[in-house]
Amino acid sequence: MATATARNVDDKDYAALAEMAAANGRSISEELRALIAEAARKRRLEELMAKIREVRERNPLRLAPGEDAVSLIRAIRDEE
Repeated sequence: MATATARNVDDKDYAALAEMAAANGRSISEELRALIAEAARKRRLEELMAKIREVRERNPLRLAPGEDAVSLIRAIRDEE
């Protein structure tokens, strides 16, 4: 695993981090790892959602009036 060091952390920010860690029953190091992991997951999710939006924009679902996705899927299934 990688190691990260944060220097010159503002005392107020460090105190807030210590309070968060205590409230979550974690050490400051554990809290930092949890925050980093959450930020990384959020970033990956945002990138994935952007890709999904891009694909949807390039390939819009075109339904006839009164048609829904379920009926479209059934029609495609029945063709096979």
